[in-house]
Amino acid sequence: MPDRFKHTDIVTVGVLSDTHLPYRLQRLPDQVLHIFQDVDLILHAGDVDRIEYLSELATLAPLQAVRGNPHFTDLSDGGRDLPVELKLTVAGYDIIVNHGGWSHFWSQAVDWLVGSLLAPGTDLLNQRIANRLAWLYPQADIVLFGHSHQPYRAWGNGTLIFNPGAVCPTFRRVPSVGKLYLGPSAVDAEIIPLA
Repeated sequence: MPDRFKHTDIVTVGVLSDTHLPYRLQRLPDQVLHIFQDVDLILHAGDVDRIEYLSELATLAPLQAVRGNPHFTDLSDGGRDLPVELKLTVAGYDIIVNHGGWSHFWSQAVDWLVGSLLAPGTDLLNQRIANRLAWLYPQADIVLFGHSHQPYRAWGNGTLIFNPGAVCPTFRRVPSVGKLYLGPSAVDAEIIPLA
């Protein structure tokens, strides 16, 4: 937890994305349960695939999740029964959770092209998604997303845009989760690598 929050009342939110349970990961790593044992709320930013695989998390704190995108190689629908977006107010902050903010198939296809072929391993895909979500949700205090499997944290026009990274293993990327710290006068986000 950042030092500036140690002596104030805060709400801690566990944030994760891209678990791809059970298609790419058979079960949630125990480390995730340990990291989230003290949180007040857990938000999943998409690609959970089968929500029942997160039942252990739901015993730690209230859990909400959004839909991800289809993955034809996994025969996964991205969790089609889940909402595309969540709009929440937590500790006075307006929070949006949306996996990638695609308005149509072609925007998702271009993101795939950028992330897979043109600029893999860079922050370009995260920046594209962050810009799109900032445009879609200009009044939000915090926007959470996933999809890129790469952590991202940036501020723009007073909005924190945050991707915790992916829980499932991804080539050349370290799995990770995140925590949001919502204080009376400040917000911060932490990326926590999974060893």
